[in-house]
Amino acid sequence: MLRRLVACLALLFAATAPILAEDRAALPVTPSVAAWTQDISNRLRQARRYPPLAPGQGGTAKVGFRIDHAGHLVSSWLVENTGIPAIDAEALAIVERAQPFAALPNDVKDDTAVLTVPFIFGRASASFNPVAPWDSPALMAKLNSVCRGC
Repeated sequence: MLRRLVACLALLFAATAPILAEDRAALPVTPSVAAWTQDISNRLRQARRYPPLAPGQGGTAKVGFRIDHAGHLVSSWLVENTGIPAIDAEALAIVERAQPFAALPNDVKDDTAVLTVPFIFGRASASFNPVAPWDSPALMAKLNSVCRGC
């Protein structure tokens, strides 16, 4: 049972990890920029929480934010909202909590970088339960098909 719980939690975190979509026109594709965006993604993942005022609700909130060359958060805004104020506010709060960010790599010549991150907060369905995600029948069926009883 414990192995199944750990596997469920690992799948849940992997499915809800923030993905960075940087402004490709401003940022060159180099190993240092890739490492920098991975660092930001890790910081955002660590700052992530589920909003307690939105039990059983979910959706995807896209947040755009601007970082200056020193790594300071200049501004943040909702690119797409979920329509659920608590989730939208939490998506913005994640970016605030994650700072300070690493300084922009030397390959980036601009003074700032603009990033867009989708934050996925579960699914707005009857099977979604933020307290016990391993109880989801759909998730258990998927795990059983992948693990075959592990």
